[in-house]
Amino acid sequence: MKIILFSIGTRGDMEPFLAIAQILKQRNYNVICVFPEQFRNVVEQAGLAFEGFGKHFLDLLESMEGKKLMGAQGSFFSRIKTIMKISKAMMKIHRELIEAQYEIIVREKPDRVLYHSKCLYPVVWGMANPGKAILVSPLPCILHETRHRSVLGIKGNANLGPALNRFSYWLANTVRSFVIHKQTKSYQKELDGVKFSPIRIKKALLHDTKTFYTFSPSLFPKPDYWPPQAEVVGFYEFEKATDWQPGTALTGFINRYKKIVFITFGSMSNAKPAEKTSIIIEVLRKHKIPAIINTSWGGLIAPPHYPDHVHFVENIPYDWVFQKMYAVVHHGGSGTTHTALKYGCPSLITPHIVDQYFWNSLISQLRLGPKGSPINKLNERNFESQLLDLLNNTVYKANAISMAELMNMETDKEVLFKKVVAENNIE
Repeated sequence: MKIILFSIGTRGDMEPFLAIAQILKQRNYNVICVFPEQFRNVVEQAGLAFEGFGKHFLDLLESMEGKKLMGAQGSFFSRIKTIMKISKAMMKIHRELIEAQYEIIVREKPDRVLYHSKCLYPVVWGMANPGKAILVSPLPCILHETRHRSVLGIKGNANLGPALNRFSYWLANTVRSFVIHKQTKSYQKELDGVKFSPIRIKKALLHDTKTFYTFSPSLFPKPDYWPPQAEVVGFYEFEKATDWQPGTALTGFINRYKKIVFITFGSMSNAKPAEKTSIIIEVLRKHKIPAIINTSWGGLIAPPHYPDHVHFVENIPYDWVFQKMYAVVHHGGSGTTHTALKYGCPSLITPHIVDQYFWNSLISQLRLGPKGSPINKLNERNFESQLLDLLNNTVYKANAISMAELMNMETDKEVLFKKVVAENNIE
């Protein structure tokens, strides 16, 4: 039985697909992961088959324009100019990505396709192959309406009131359906038995397509007004390669200090990483707070000199280090937010883009950490206040430990496996 998983984006966009791919592979299913080329090593080290989309999408995010956008740098008008420039480049990249999705599906003839919301061809393929396509999203508020929040990307996902919230989803889904129809039009004629239009695509997405939301129902329960095919299946963690070993400097640091805070911006970059790192280190220095700083994709960088109670790493398995940390300061990706809580760590989020503002708001609302400042407003004064609150308010830690207990009871790999394979054409 052959199953293809398509995803586009940064590491957080790959994580739920990697976790599902592992579950399927462990049960001897033929699994192919189609991700950006940058993730080839991660996929192949996990023993999974890989096909690459190319490096164009992530290279664009790593460009100076991408860093300015993620770091929210510049004036309003300069950011609009940056968005227009990136959007133009993205149109070409999207055409190439859609062609790759089409070619792989035609060649491999899969029994099931699981896809990220940025992947467009599987939407129309799924309409022509009912029950064989599943949309997988680590984020709420992108497709099915949440009455107390606007769609992601509008005013930090704020509550604009019932009418405007509803309108934001209507607008986003209408635009999405028109884009999908236009960009897949040249491939639609090969899908027999279906008449495609923006209206039909929108109806299929909202009412027919099986959707797995891969976040914790303890963090964000499924609204009772969502359709039955939209399921909150829980957070499943990708099991990283087990041959990683910490160095003696790292283990010595962890043994030497208590109440360590882990700081990372994950795969987020920004235009001023040295300045942001300097702000963070100055607060750590002032209060003698022990911290491990993960430079990862370059959003933070190690300076020539820093205090002994600060330790830098380039990359480190979160499932290993978080269980040894008191708290985590991070960018607010869905995966990092969930992993921190899974190991009982409260969070301070410094949001960079779209969904990270949602998790920042939710973490604060549930008292799992203080509300953090966006990356472009990060300064010594507000970071100091927020970090001290994170470390000194014991309610955050107690709530995070309680949330960890709930999260560790809400997932079942066998149940998820059956949801993926046990319908329609797959036995």
